[in-house]
Amino acid sequence: MVRGRFSGHGQPAPWIAADFLRLEDSILAEHWDVIEEEASREQSLSGLPMYGDNFPEER
Repeated sequence: MVRGRFSGHGQPAPWIAADFLRLEDSILAEHWDVIEEEASREQSLSGLPMYGDNFPEER
């Protein structure tokens, strides 16, 4: 699994992405990904940021 935060792409909010790879005999057999907009403090149900220690509006 690879996870990242992407900004500067012209969208209103940064993206949080997770990519899942399955290798078979060192060859890529499957790939899945999830991409969603990063939640602000007001949108976060847990009260925690999705990525890192700060919410996007605090960076």
